[in-house]
Amino acid sequence: MKYFLDTNVIISHFKGDTFSNDTDHFFEWIRNSTNKIFISDIVYAELYTGIFLTSNPSIEEKRIQRFLAVNEIEVKFSSLKMVKRSGELYARYLLKNKKSTVKRILPDFIVGAHAEQFADVLVTWNPSDYDLEIDVLRPPEVIEHSF
Repeated sequence: MKYFLDTNVIISHFKGDTFSNDTDHFFEWIRNSTNKIFISDIVYAELYTGIFLTSNPSIEEKRIQRFLAVNEIEVKFSSLKMVKRSGELYARYLLKNKKSTVKRILPDFIVGAHAEQFADVLVTWNPSDYDLEIDVLRPPEVIEHSF
């Protein structure tokens, strides 16, 4: 199986938040499987935003790069097809929701378009944020379903 990660899954590992135990279990499960995991260039950019907000970007960058390498996470870059699909998903969302209830931003839809293109499942801690043509699951649900 191919899994695409939302930024919040990786951040959970580094922040040690309330989801971090399940997140770390997910990454352990992935490392012990033949499954593949990917992130988009947008997720990569979001990780770098966090890197540059720290007091020591050089050390934080090394931590992130080591994490990506250890977990064999491949970065996928945007294509024209994905950019168009992102725009389509975001326009559909904006038309469906009134401006006062709009809570999502375009990068979320770029992540979703990448996931549709490259993976079988999008892994996120916020599945309700996505309406895709593939499964959208939380890390424990991925392990539970073990396609």
